[in-house]
Amino acid sequence: MPVLPSEERFESLGAPLPVSPQRRQLVQEQVHLLYERLWQPVLASVMGACLLVAAMWPLLPATLLVGWLAALVVVSCSRLGLAWYYHRLSASRRRQRRWLYRFAWGAGIAGTVWGAAGLLMFTMEHPGQLAALAIVLAGVTAGGMTTLSSVWWVAPIFILPTMLPMLGQLLLYGTSFAWLLSAMVVLFLGLLLTVSRRLYRIISDNIALRLAVTSRETQLRESEGRYRAIFRHTPLGVMHFDREGRVVDCNEKCLDILGASRQRLLGLNLLEQVEDKRVSGAVRQALASGTGYYEGTYRAILSGKLTPLRAFYNALRNEKGEIVGGVALIEDFTERKRAEEIIHRQAYFDPLTELPNRRLLIETLASTIRDRRDDGRLGLVMFLDLDRFKMINDSLGHTVGDELLRQLSKRLLVCMRDGDMAARLSGDEFVVLVPALSGDRQAELVRAEQMARDLLTSLRKVYDLEGHRISVTPSIGYTLFPLSVDDDVGDVLRHADTAMYQAKVKGRAQVCGYEPAMQTQITWRLEMEQALRRALAEDQLCAHFQPQLDQDGRIFGVEGLMRWQHPVHGWISPEVFIAIAEESDLIVELETWMLDNCCELLTRLPAETLPRLSVNISVRHFTQPGFVEGVTWVLGTHGVDPSRLTIELTESIMIDGLGDAVERMHQLKRLGVNLALDDFGTGFSSLTYLKCLPLDELKIDRSFVSDLDSDSNDAAIVETILAMAQHLGIEVVAEGVENEAQLDFLLNRGCRRFQGFHFHRPMPGTALERLLSD
Repeated sequence: MPVLPSEERFESLGAPLPVSPQRRQLVQEQVHLLYERLWQPVLASVMGACLLVAAMWPLLPATLLVGWLAALVVVSCSRLGLAWYYHRLSASRRRQRRWLYRFAWGAGIAGTVWGAAGLLMFTMEHPGQLAALAIVLAGVTAGGMTTLSSVWWVAPIFILPTMLPMLGQLLLYGTSFAWLLSAMVVLFLGLLLTVSRRLYRIISDNIALRLAVTSRETQLRESEGRYRAIFRHTPLGVMHFDREGRVVDCNEKCLDILGASRQRLLGLNLLEQVEDKRVSGAVRQALASGTGYYEGTYRAILSGKLTPLRAFYNALRNEKGEIVGGVALIEDFTERKRAEEIIHRQAYFDPLTELPNRRLLIETLASTIRDRRDDGRLGLVMFLDLDRFKMINDSLGHTVGDELLRQLSKRLLVCMRDGDMAARLSGDEFVVLVPALSGDRQAELVRAEQMARDLLTSLRKVYDLEGHRISVTPSIGYTLFPLSVDDDVGDVLRHADTAMYQAKVKGRAQVCGYEPAMQTQITWRLEMEQALRRALAEDQLCAHFQPQLDQDGRIFGVEGLMRWQHPVHGWISPEVFIAIAEESDLIVELETWMLDNCCELLTRLPAETLPRLSVNISVRHFTQPGFVEGVTWVLGTHGVDPSRLTIELTESIMIDGLGDAVERMHQLKRLGVNLALDDFGTGFSSLTYLKCLPLDELKIDRSFVSDLDSDSNDAAIVETILAMAQHLGIEVVAEGVENEAQLDFLLNRGCRRFQGFHFHRPMPGTALERLLSD
């Protein structure tokens, strides 16, 4: 196999192109030949050097000759040491190109030392010594040619430095005889290089041919092994029988299907010794016409094993087309039945939780509704949806989210009675079907409420998910059925879903039973959502600002608050429209609009007048990709100093493992934005997280401040928050201060920043500007 040009380019040290495994192996063999034969030319080289030194001893200084010989010996020993180290390394650790370079450097240095002999020992006045020099150099180069030609450019690296110095001496000598000798040297060099190149091609072809033969032998063995493996391990039973119907060979699967040993099955006559005449008839048909078929429950004659199977019989023909035997492919229907069961499970059960899926639920519920109409009893459907599941899934990853769904499903099954069904509808939505209740409607409503609350209690316990301890609550809506003679599956699920939606509206982790009036509320909320979208597009929203004061009564900042004046319903409570916005993607658009308005106000008021402005950001908005970039863009667009902006986050941002959100907080801090934790004390934050977050401010929730003078528990909580914040070096703002008694209590406990109706109500931006100017 000739060496391709691309291979030559690689071997010539200049090829950055990718090298195929075959070429890499070729180069590896070539380099190995260089090192494998190195000791022979090196030993011959040293011996020739000793003889040359002996011939030159009477003419040249001993110091010169010994020094040259020592140099040659050092170079030779170094090359042998390199070869020794090369052979010690395993093939996997040898970087062939690097070792090829090392060898080439060694050959070049050795050639240079030999070339020095052509300079130092050249003497035309002593023909005998000149002849000795020429013979030794010619012998060394000829030997190098034979041992270095496995890589074509290595031989010239040794030959040319060896011969060119003597050629130069002859040309400089200037006599006709010297020129004649020079011509001989040139011819000799040309011959050496030509032969070296030819040897390189012969060696490369031999290596390539050997590698190709080895590769083909390997492929042939692998092919034979594959065919044998296919025969032995194919999932179908394979049986080979001869012209008389005797079994010649079979694979393990065939033995497994028929329940027989190989010794007993081989030699069995399928035409005469099989009781089932359909089998012998199929074999006889295959031997006669080429094909046969059998299907049924087969009783093995040797083991008596009953197996549902089918067999395809095909004739085997020789080169003349004569039938010389046959082969049978046997399929065990047992596996097909199992596959049908798997298909059924995939069609009717959720693969993640192994609970019944929507399809099985709908079929079962439809049948149950018909049964309840017939017997006059009631059934119960509970619709569950996990609160904040999307946040957990996005922040901790789908693996943790899937594990949460699996653990919740196991808890659901533990809560089920005989005959009840728990199904996964989709995503984080589950349905529990209680097919039959025995009491009257009023009693069963009470019972259904208690069942739903018991289920809520069981499901809200802490989950241990891959090192994360997470508390997840469901919102549960339930309905009895049938409520009317016309109720179908869609009506029942819609009623339960509506009740679940109302449970979420009530604040999540709630239980709610279906009432017909709920549909009106759902319709109203949908209408309000559409109206809110129009409000955003038609500038019905406005920004109000509530001042924040320090202990001396000075305004140190304001909080931006969103307000909506509906053209028909008037002012809509923020608690209403913010909740609607958070249930959809509108909250992101609303808060982006609010952030832009706040930055616009900061551009109108200097820092001396209004040092800082706070704006609330929801968890959904904060965890959106590109949030930090969006804040940066708004600040840059308005030219606002980032230190004048405070972003208020709720405690839900501190859910366990919310690493991406924490990183966003650090990004905002690096930008220069201040961070505050709003409504502190109402969520599920922990001191472990609190001390790790880059917070500038805590805001005590108004629910604690409002009852300071009447509730000792609230007072204790406020005192604890103030002491903790002081220890952590975090500023505290008390929200909802409405009277002097609350203010005095907070001042006496070390609180120095306040916000509430006792000082100022939220006001439009123009009113704020007048207040600050006064």
